[in-house]
Amino acid sequence: MWKLLISLKKPLVILLILFATFSNVKAQSSDPVKIAEEYLSQGDVDKARSEFEKLAKSREYIPRIHESYFKLLLAEKEFGAAEKYLKSVLRQMKGNFRYAIDMGVLYRTMGEDDKADKYIDELTDEIMEDSDPSIKMNNIRILAQLLFEKNFRDKAIDAYKKGRSSVKSNDLFALDLASVYRVLNEKENMVTEYLNFSKSNPRNIGFIKNSFQRYLIEPTDMDTLEIVLYDFIQKEAGNPVFNELLVWTHLQQKNFSAALRQARALDRRLANNAQNILEVGMVSFENKDFKTATQAFGFITSDFRESPNIRLAERYSLLAEEEVVKTTYPVDTAAVRKLIEKYKTYQENSRDIYSAMEAQRRIALLQAFQLNEIVQAISTLQNLLENPVGKHRVVAEAKMDLADIYLLDEQPWESILLYGQVERMFKDEPLGYTAKLKSAKLSYFKGEFDLAQSHLDILKLATSREIANDALDLSILIKNNTVFDTTNLVMQEYANIELMIFQNQKQEALVAMDSMLTKHNGHSICDEVLYLKAQTLRELGRFELALEPLQQIGELYDYDILADDALYLSGIILQEDLDREEEAMNIYSNLLTKFKGSIYVAEARNRFRELRGDFNNQ
Repeated sequence: MWKLLISLKKPLVILLILFATFSNVKAQSSDPVKIAEEYLSQGDVDKARSEFEKLAKSREYIPRIHESYFKLLLAEKEFGAAEKYLKSVLRQMKGNFRYAIDMGVLYRTMGEDDKADKYIDELTDEIMEDSDPSIKMNNIRILAQLLFEKNFRDKAIDAYKKGRSSVKSNDLFALDLASVYRVLNEKENMVTEYLNFSKSNPRNIGFIKNSFQRYLIEPTDMDTLEIVLYDFIQKEAGNPVFNELLVWTHLQQKNFSAALRQARALDRRLANNAQNILEVGMVSFENKDFKTATQAFGFITSDFRESPNIRLAERYSLLAEEEVVKTTYPVDTAAVRKLIEKYKTYQENSRDIYSAMEAQRRIALLQAFQLNEIVQAISTLQNLLENPVGKHRVVAEAKMDLADIYLLDEQPWESILLYGQVERMFKDEPLGYTAKLKSAKLSYFKGEFDLAQSHLDILKLATSREIANDALDLSILIKNNTVFDTTNLVMQEYANIELMIFQNQKQEALVAMDSMLTKHNGHSICDEVLYLKAQTLRELGRFELALEPLQQIGELYDYDILADDALYLSGIILQEDLDREEEAMNIYSNLLTKFKGSIYVAEARNRFRELRGDFNNQ
């Protein structure tokens, strides 16, 4: 029964479908606009034009046919017909800028640019005569946007500026103008308009920073922003938003000392608990500008004692000072002991056990690696590890520190056990990866290169970029210097030297390096040896001698991976250790020219500008 009904319904369904299709086709064919468009799409220009001409007589069809019909007339160079059509449209569509602007397009297409410009100017001036400011401004914005779309970009800018002038508001249409200047790649004008916007919309400073970060991508763009900002600060001395943006700009430029000067002035004015100083300090610390970080945190601890960030500032003040002490050559033991006393005070005043343990860790590291007081350092860490605090980051780090010190004390087996404990405690976590990296380095020191590589292959995929990069660097070093040496003797000699340096046997390491350079002259590892020699000599305070191996790298290995490292370190030694600023400037300038893709470009550029005196008045 059901089958019979279905079979009877089939013809009816087919008829209904055919009827619907026919009706749709008929509806389409009865739409005159679609007919004209169809002729145009098939290339039958004459029929299309004929249909459009008929439709243009009716106001209701103009919005639908205008774009196609106007383009057709221009393409066929029917300028007279186009002008007649537009005049007719403008009579019917008074006040509609879309059609009015196309008269300018027509004149421009005819090659009558002056006439086009005059027409657009008159159109703009006509809008300016409106007595209602809100209507006037709205019409100006619509007109300018249409002018921009029709490629009258200069006229769009003029329209915005005339509107701005008419109501005497220098920040009106700021974002609109910023967008126009961005497309035109006029960076200085774009920056100016974004700053105009920020003047009246200080709460949107985050949006302004994001815009600058997105669009100011060339190295000189931030310089442009800096120059324009100083102009605004001079004109708007009481507006702190520009000072805040200047702090942000200096941070983007990695000019941390200038950022700190601005942040101090800003926080004094705003009385906001040194929030800007703290930000500069943290960013400086992350970027390893520890001198500036020390100053920033020092200002907080001395001048903003009531700040809610005081404990954080105290902690990072000590950490930054520690890094300065560790990178001051030769080692200033008096400064190290003074810092240890500061850590002890911090430990006594700590409100929680973990902060106290962290301070104890730092004390042990200074005792071991800066003062070579290994027994005291081991005792300090063993005392720390007696606290029953369970699985915690500080405990794991203390175990790794103790393992490092056992290696320093030539007890590698104790080191292996402790690294293994941390790796198991924090499996698949950054601390676990750090422990594995240290285990790999220990295997490398022992000459177990295959075992080291097996660890490194895993770590190259670690989620921590720093750990992955360190693993990759060591892996490349091993591969590059063992691939053609099945005995691994050269690699073992180099690993032994690195272990000597780790164990503070720097004099012995220098003798071994000179021996390597003589025995293996021309080997692929020689540039690594020369660079390590320069670092070691610098750490011993032999700055003039440190420059010699770096110069050799530049002369013999300027094609290799350490060429820019050597050049940059030469500049640092000349600037910071020998106070030969003119020579340092030449080095940084050379690096910027020769190694444009180097990771040191931003820092070298800032150092060059600082030595040239660019920041003296900031």
